[in-house]
Amino acid sequence: MKLYIGGAYQGQNELAQNENPGAEIFLDFHETIHEAVNHGEAPREFAARFCAEHPDSVIAANEVGAGVVPMRAEDRAFREAVGRALCVIAQEAEQVTRCICSVGVRIK
Repeated sequence: MKLYIGGAYQGQNELAQNENPGAEIFLDFHETIHEAVNHGEAPREFAARFCAEHPDSVIAANEVGAGVVPMRAEDRAFREAVGRALCVIAQEAEQVTRCICSVGVRIK
């Protein structure tokens, strides 16, 4: 499994696609996490199950925990859920790449 992370519009989706042609790629995975949590799944359990079901996949997601802390409790809960799920995925991944201005920096 490979994980590509970065801030909004930093190019992680495109980098994941360019570096992994033909691979099973899950783009904007932060939205998938959000959807799972909205359906009552715990973020860490969702991530662990996803990793077990898709061990050779490529995941691209926004880092949503940086910047100004949102005022609404729901938005803060979303950020926390994404962060917790991505921690599990990063631990399981063989490669983690942070994307800044469309430049990938391998951090694992």
